[in-house]
Amino acid sequence: MESFGLYYHTIRNLTFRQIFYQVFYRLKGIFVKSVTIHRGSPKTQSLKLIQSIPSRHAYLGDHEFMFLNLQKEFGHRIDWNYSGNKKLWAYNLNYFDFLHQEKISSQEAINLLDSYCHESGQLREGVEPYPISIRGVNWIKFFAYKRIANAGYDSLLYSHYRHLFSNLEYHILGNHLLENAFSLLFGAYYFKDEQFYLRSRRLLIAELNEQILFDGAHFELSTMYHQIILFRLLDCVNLVKCNPWKNDNLLALLEGSSRRMMGWLKSMTFSNGDVPMVNDATNGIAPTSYELFHYGQRLGIDPEVIPLENSGYRMIREGNYELLVDVGNLGPDYILGHAHSDTLNFIMYHQGKPIVVEAGTSTYNPGSRRDEERSTASHNTVVINDQNQSAIWAGFRVGRRAKITHLEESMNFISAMHDGYKPMGITHRRTWQWAANEIVIEDELMGVKAGTLAVASIHLHPDYVPRIDSGVITMGPVKVYCTTVGATMEDYFYSSGFNSVQKGYVIRISFEDRLSLRFAFESANVISDTAMKSKNEPL
Repeated sequence: MESFGLYYHTIRNLTFRQIFYQVFYRLKGIFVKSVTIHRGSPKTQSLKLIQSIPSRHAYLGDHEFMFLNLQKEFGHRIDWNYSGNKKLWAYNLNYFDFLHQEKISSQEAINLLDSYCHESGQLREGVEPYPISIRGVNWIKFFAYKRIANAGYDSLLYSHYRHLFSNLEYHILGNHLLENAFSLLFGAYYFKDEQFYLRSRRLLIAELNEQILFDGAHFELSTMYHQIILFRLLDCVNLVKCNPWKNDNLLALLEGSSRRMMGWLKSMTFSNGDVPMVNDATNGIAPTSYELFHYGQRLGIDPEVIPLENSGYRMIREGNYELLVDVGNLGPDYILGHAHSDTLNFIMYHQGKPIVVEAGTSTYNPGSRRDEERSTASHNTVVINDQNQSAIWAGFRVGRRAKITHLEESMNFISAMHDGYKPMGITHRRTWQWAANEIVIEDELMGVKAGTLAVASIHLHPDYVPRIDSGVITMGPVKVYCTTVGATMEDYFYSSGFNSVQKGYVIRISFEDRLSLRFAFESANVISDTAMKSKNEPL
């Protein structure tokens, strides 16, 4: 019955289009086994582009790569289907982001392109729509910057674009379909293909209007994917601005979406340049906020800051601290693959340094580690009877999901309730109140029965070792005054990147139906929003 419930609540929220294409593509895969290679030389046009953002250093030379903090040396022949480091690593190998890293010569890059073309008939992950999308943009940008014209590259690229065109990720939707649309736009401009352009334009209009919320957030509510999508969006602005071809309103849509996404990112970026690692997010994958803002400036695009609203996040900057509060739902019900069970979570920085943090994401591989990182216990909220608020499962699935049922906001006050514990007959309300040097967080449980175990968690950055003494918890420059003495300390693993964790400490506070925590800060200079810095550069 439990398994039936997981499947029921997961499938009932999918769209008809997702279900139809799941079935259609599975049946199609029985009969169509490979990509049809285009014979001949497709017509291309030379493109102009403003310099984009360099990619991270991933190609180490001599057929050696480093993705997701995992290194692999291939020797004389690269296995482009290498699965020893799991699927996401294989995807990264096929993205070709490394064409744009700063320390790679043109000849090294061309050798890698030649190797890929030579092995093109054996590709597996590389001909899935998502890697084709990202690789297509990277190849076309590389050809534009280096002024490369090669019939063999163009033939393979065009064949992959034809395959993408016939296999758009309607069965997944969300950021996958948006990546398909961005890439088709690049393919349309490079091959001057009207069919690619019309499909791309239609998708971009529909998906940007749906996926970019009013306050500028990408609707899957991951800061990492927000930065990735914004990067791709700015690349499309770059493409359309620098290469006049169509006289329609697409550029205005791309620029407007970019401004709002930049505005949300500015609101969500901490004073030291960090972004909160909410939902599936980690360091070392997406461009930084500073890099994106600087790229936007080069394209003549400034952030349009709209107060945080329907994304569900609130950023409070008061005195010498910053507090991020999550009072929203998990995301779009039909695509929660990157969602965590983290309703009423919070993150806190003091004087630009992380104190209370997200445990983060270190893996996408289904299993106990993935389940733990998505669980309620790995976030700074309340667990009841060791149950998750939302039923996360199978790596990227969510069954029954918590919903915000009440939200009240006023000056220096936020209160919200959710129904994630409704099967137990319990409702959780959390209230935040704040002043210049303190924050008070109060939890109230309604419908509690005898024997109920409630635990509030506070995950500390690995730089801090807490001390607990008679209801007072000392966390570096912050003291927490607790209404219960039921506080304990235990180890947890803090993700500093994919496949990279550090030991940190989490405070677990047991209570019955009410808990009050008062965070008191050492007085210091007030944080100024205009003084925000990212990687030692002004925002």
